Amino acid sequence: MKMKLAGISGIVAALLSVTSVQAVPISGNIYMGGEAVLNNSENSVTSWPYVYVLGDSSAFSSIAAFSTVTMSSSPWVFSPAPGAPLANLWTVGGFTFNFLGDTVSQSGNFLNIAGFGTISSDNSLYDTTDFTWNLSAENVSGTVDFIFSATTGASSGGGAGDVPDGGLTLALLGVALAGIEVFRRKVYKV
Repeated sequence: MKMKLAGISGIVAALLSVTSVQAVPISGNIYMGGEAVLNNSENSVTSWPYVYVLGDSSAFSSIAAFSTVTMSSSPWVFSPAPGAPLANLWTVGGFTFNFLGDTVSQSGNFLNIAGFGTISSDNSLYDTTDFTWNLSAENVSGTVDFIFSATTGASSGGGAGDVPDGGLTLALLGVALAGIEVFRRKVYKV
């Protein structure tokens, strides 16, 4: 009886030791608009006079429309592709976007930048998550109006959106091996 109680206690202790709250990937879309000052000779944005949220969904739904977005004070060099990575390109509503890379297409007065990066949250419920994004601008000299959209499901190759296991798989393997050992001892006792 003591052996059964010790075994059950061990199993319960193992299961309790691996229970943890798992963070989840950030999901949804966020749309922004505003003004950017371009330096065409360096293929960069040198400043962002005004940027605001146009709309959002899912994890971003707590951000009110027309909320002001804090943009990086560092110049954002977007070309030649893949552009220079820039941490904290923008921050709003507790979310921060880190630019990792892009592809740029320009035709006449239109500029389209598509790329990838990661979005993180100051809320511990969310993991850093890969995002794809798109920035479109017209009249690409000096101060331009732009629209920016970010969507979950990117693949930056960094695996930032992967949710860790937390040790449950290893604990279940341990419990299974302990069960096999108990069974083996019972069989050889007989």
